[in-house]
Amino acid sequence: MKPLLLFLVSITVYSFVYSKPVEEYVCQLGFTFEMSQQAGWGQNKPVVIAIQPLSPADAAGLKVNDIIESINFAPTEGQMVNIIHDWLYNNTDDQIRLTVSNLKYSNKDLTLFKDCKLANAINEKDLAYSHAFYSLEDVQLRNFTCPFKTNVNSEVNLMKYKTFTFPMIDENHKDLENIINEEIKSFLEKIGLTYVTESADLIVHTYYSYNKNLNYEGNVNADKFPTACRYNVHSSTIETLPIYYHPLINQRQAQYFLNFGIRLIDRRRSANNNLFVVWECEANEMLSGDYRLEAYSKFHIPLMLMQYPYIKTREAAHFSYKKIKYNYTGLNYNIDNLKEIVDIDRFSPAYQASIRPGDEVERICGIKLEGDSKEASNAYKQFIYKTMPLRDSKTTYTDASGFTKCMFWDKFQYVQVAEAFKNPEYKTMYAYLFYFEPYINLSGTNILFFEIKRGKDKFSVKVTPTVRVEQVFENYK
Repeated sequence: MKPLLLFLVSITVYSFVYSKPVEEYVCQLGFTFEMSQQAGWGQNKPVVIAIQPLSPADAAGLKVNDIIESINFAPTEGQMVNIIHDWLYNNTDDQIRLTVSNLKYSNKDLTLFKDCKLANAINEKDLAYSHAFYSLEDVQLRNFTCPFKTNVNSEVNLMKYKTFTFPMIDENHKDLENIINEEIKSFLEKIGLTYVTESADLIVHTYYSYNKNLNYEGNVNADKFPTACRYNVHSSTIETLPIYYHPLINQRQAQYFLNFGIRLIDRRRSANNNLFVVWECEANEMLSGDYRLEAYSKFHIPLMLMQYPYIKTREAAHFSYKKIKYNYTGLNYNIDNLKEIVDIDRFSPAYQASIRPGDEVERICGIKLEGDSKEASNAYKQFIYKTMPLRDSKTTYTDASGFTKCMFWDKFQYVQVAEAFKNPEYKTMYAYLFYFEPYINLSGTNILFFEIKRGKDKFSVKVTPTVRVEQVFENYK
């Protein structure tokens, strides 16, 4: 949970500011990178590690794990990270030309058109993030870790491997291995490798075990032990799993032990039992209950393979899940005076409703706007604290900033929640960002009314927003 002003500082880390006539602009490209130290994947070059949805990078087709070969035709290999950053962000060009490589393509040219906003403007997406506790159902920032040990052979260049296959299936585990192979095949094809039945570059080996814990000791408080919450790429949801992944839980508390591993073998450099392992990822889990290999592998293979071809961490894999759903009107507010509109996205719902830069917003859906960001932040904190009794404790989770009391609203108290949003003490003017939710707007109509002041004139404007939904799931260091 972050104060508004602290949040606003953090969101511009990968931006730059430069002067245009009269006003300053902040421009973003929408991706992050790091300089690779991995011999087999872009060593001493920048590798893309994250892409923001709806950003210039996303629109241009830039992908996670892309190796940036050049920036505006200047080779990146061996350059210092501050030089790469300057080439990307500290210039006044309206566009950036990147040449990138990945498993699907080599030296592909992309053009990124910068997204520039006034430096003192805050948009509705950022406001939705900074007011997440209005609707944790719609704004979630969650991290989790998996016990994946990953290794890559320093002698190989992973770019040269283009095809893969599987060894003969063990008939005693036919159903399980079909599930495993299909999951691996789907992922590897998605990132650019081609499945063939013979003469493949890579042979995919898997190994696994599932055993009862012979030293298991029951505990009357076992139902209170923390279990793993992880992201299911198939359902796009966070799920609670019967897995113990907590340093304070003793092995004697686990009912089962599960081991699962994936190896990618260089076919040409392997002979007899001397397998030349190119890449390997292995998971060892303690289970609080029955969780069969079929279900585990289908859930976790995509997570394990996110470490290929570029390894983020070797001893454990860290993941971040970001979800946001909010009302978009296209308004950009003045961070120094939150009542003032400093910019409006062209052709947006607010623009079409005739709201213009320089207008002041006095009320939104009947809620008076507070222009002072400090006052607004203090009121938001009070709202969180005083409405805790209206939340469902059964939905409790810990967010990415370590706040342990994140909870959804209690479905049986939606009327009381809606009343709290109307309380002027809490200054909930930005609750309109989630006006489609029944605990904010009991009427069920997602139509917004803005009371506007333009010079000496005052008038009401009806805006029909667009509901935007973004989800980002990343593997990070």
